[in-house]
Amino acid sequence: MDLYTRPAHAADYDWLLDLHHTVYRELIIEEFGYWDDDEELGLFLEAWETKPIEIIMKQDEMVGMFILLPQEDYLWLDEIQINPQYQNQGIGSTIIAQLIVRARKLNMPLRLRVLHANSGAHRLYRKLGFRQISRVEHHAVLEIQ
Repeated sequence: MDLYTRPAHAADYDWLLDLHHTVYRELIIEEFGYWDDDEELGLFLEAWETKPIEIIMKQDEMVGMFILLPQEDYLWLDEIQINPQYQNQGIGSTIIAQLIVRARKLNMPLRLRVLHANSGAHRLYRKLGFRQISRVEHHAVLEIQ
């Protein structure tokens, strides 16, 4: 699969905001019962302004993004979003497998959180070998060694 990643640039802002809304709108409504444009814009802006966003490219097409945050004793996959028209093609699995390899080279677990409503992501993470280490009201925290 011809995938590579690159840092997000200012020109990616609109595409990333649209991706955030496209990926999350139905999941947020299912999990929380509502969608608040202002709240979601605030969450997006926090990530845009403070976190290292990586764009996932398939050939020359932007297909997704992720944010990986190194912590003291683990790597935190803060976010991964794949454009729905590219889902179920192995893109997310490939990127996460690469991040698992990176974490193992550092002798650290890879952790992430996932909305309870996101059953597709839960299936993917179980298939990749993640296990649940905690559960909060709207999310499960998963880990792979």
